[in-house]
Amino acid sequence: MVDITFLGSAQEVGRSCILINDTYLLDAGIKISEEGQEYPMMNLLDPYKIQAVFLSHAHLDHTGALPLLNNNGLNCSIYCTKITKKTTKILLNDSIHIEMLSVKEPAYDQENITKIMSLMKPVDYNREYNQQYKDGNKEKKIDFTFLDAGHIPGSSSILLKIDGKTILYSGDINTLTTRLTQGLNYFNQNQLKNIDCFICESTYGDRDHIPRQQTEKEFLQAIKDTLKKGGKVIIPTFSVARAQELAILVSQQNFTVPIYLDGMAKKVTDLFLSESDSIKNGNLLRQAMKKVQYVKKRDDRVTIVKEQCIIITTSGMVAGGPVIDYLKYLYNDQKTAILLTGYQAPNCNGRLLLDEQRAFVDGIGLNVRCTIKQFDFSAHAGKTELIALIKALNPKIVLFNHGEKESCFALANAMPKTITAIVPELGETITI
Repeated sequence: MVDITFLGSAQEVGRSCILINDTYLLDAGIKISEEGQEYPMMNLLDPYKIQAVFLSHAHLDHTGALPLLNNNGLNCSIYCTKITKKTTKILLNDSIHIEMLSVKEPAYDQENITKIMSLMKPVDYNREYNQQYKDGNKEKKIDFTFLDAGHIPGSSSILLKIDGKTILYSGDINTLTTRLTQGLNYFNQNQLKNIDCFICESTYGDRDHIPRQQTEKEFLQAIKDTLKKGGKVIIPTFSVARAQELAILVSQQNFTVPIYLDGMAKKVTDLFLSESDSIKNGNLLRQAMKKVQYVKKRDDRVTIVKEQCIIITTSGMVAGGPVIDYLKYLYNDQKTAILLTGYQAPNCNGRLLLDEQRAFVDGIGLNVRCTIKQFDFSAHAGKTELIALIKALNPKIVLFNHGEKESCFALANAMPKTITAIVPELGETITI
């Protein structure tokens, strides 16, 4: 038997953290909202007992709780791909500068982050590893394999073989090939033919994406329309993968205004360029960056907003980072367009902009007069792709997580009767 306990990301997006047999963790993330940050359910977890952590990818909703866990006693191997380790280092170091983290949680300092990085052990895709562990007086073994999940560079689905059961954890997955990444292609691998349990993300479990080509066309047209009327374009974006994909897309057009890249996306771009084997086409990104200018210091933003330009900047949900400065300078400009390019969590600034044309800057609510549009550049599989993947894998049981309640249940209700579908609650333990 295997016990699977959901310490986070159950009927929600954020703080992914799944406990296996009180011994192993799949991810350890945080959830950031207007109210602050939420951590995995620490009351159900003894960090001293954890013998390994398996990281699916670098995003903070999957890695952000690691410094806190280390501060509370976590001291074990953390397995991930090489590029995930390097990207996680950038994201965790940046978390020191997130005001609500640094003020409220003392674990987010350089010492804990340095310790976490020293525990990370890079693994290769499609290679089976194993680790010995003790279960009482018995010596046991867990086998694990990382598979390319297609979500961002280095992202993984993780196959575990433990106590006679085979468990596949999807992490965040994408079946679509983009300018930066290849879609996942592990549908028909022999090792996945007899899965006892598939832990499947459900971010877009209740809907499909508009075809990417159509999204790109509408996005570029919105930029052209804004520039034609003399406006500026702000593109809030996630720093890992999305910013680089959009930089490639925008740089391939014949825009006559400057294109700027700001925020943590600069460090991630430099990383991808130095580790070009981790992305689909390193040359494509190199060519793009010849047409994109880095914003080198904060004071430059005051000058930049005085000219017509395209600004690609973090953060993607307008929750912090340089985009807050640009919003402060341009919120009252009707000619400016803010083009959102990804998921907007409830209560974040991005969602407020969409729903109410409002945002909070330095604690002050602003009525924003800019044009607000959202485009679906998601790096997550949609409902149809998720169902097709599950049917191809044909697991005995599917546990749906990493999705809001409606998304999880929409997928569960779409399952054939031959597959047991479960939507766990936060803190619930499912025994396989």
